[in-house]
Amino acid sequence: MRKFVFTLYPLYQLKKTMKDKIQAEYSAAEAALAEKTRIRDSLENKLREERQAFETKMKQGMAISKIKLYLLYFDELQERIKLAQEDVKRAQIEVSRKKAELIAAHKEIKVLEKLYEKQYAEHLKEEEKREGKILEDVVSFKVSSGEAQNANALS
Repeated sequence: MRKFVFTLYPLYQLKKTMKDKIQAEYSAAEAALAEKTRIRDSLENKLREERQAFETKMKQGMAISKIKLYLLYFDELQERIKLAQEDVKRAQIEVSRKKAELIAAHKEIKVLEKLYEKQYAEHLKEEEKREGKILEDVVSFKVSSGEAQNANALS
């Protein structure tokens, strides 16, 4: 039996390598998204805690200058939260893009695997035909050589 050779094997290997690379990039993008989300959540918690502390201090009485400082601080925190939210959105877009690339890579690999199965099935059919022909040749050779021996014996 002849050895089966998948004609698209180099392409299959390339696609698998690319899929692995995209998988790593996707994982990195998810990790970056988690980190950016953690930073945003941390800033939001900080703002919430500082506002509660501010309200407590306000009830006890506070100088106008300190109130202004707190309000400036809150504005700064809100601006940082806004920037962090934009970072989260960009990271979400990147994760979505990498996910789409990964899905496409999986589909390409599945197509190549189906082509492999088809080529292998064709290879098996060809081998079966070839072996059948060889068997037929052997049988016909035996029959013809048997007939020749019978004809020689009769002569």
